[in-house]
Amino acid sequence: MSPELIITIMSGALIIFGIVLWKENDYLILHGRKTKAIIFKNNYEYSRSGGIYYPVVRFTTKNEEWITQQLNTGFKPALKEGSNIEVIYDPEDPTNVKINNAFLMEILPKIFLAAGIVGFVLGILDYLEVLEIFNFNQ
Repeated sequence: MSPELIITIMSGALIIFGIVLWKENDYLILHGRKTKAIIFKNNYEYSRSGGIYYPVVRFTTKNEEWITQQLNTGFKPALKEGSNIEVIYDPEDPTNVKINNAFLMEILPKIFLAAGIVGFVLGILDYLEVLEIFNFNQ
């Protein structure tokens, strides 16, 4: 498989990831409830690049139900245990919770989408030999 097609396929995956993340976050922004949470602990997950810390937050819902949930956004270094952050959760599924942060909720999905679109277009143009962008054969 040519490098141009690999880049195009990877860019397509970025586009899909950006759209899915954007839709998930948009749903939470429109239907979710904001509340204060405490960082209960950090779970370390090892990887070849050195690992990352995923905060486990604890908060109460509008119905005064306690929720303890690991977030799917990791940090390095770890967020300070015992500190407060604002989260947004789905009232229908309070375990669907994210940090209420404009960059993470609104800007980052659009960055993934834009990068995917640019890579996809450039990959297709290079594959069709309209432009010679990725010069892998030299």
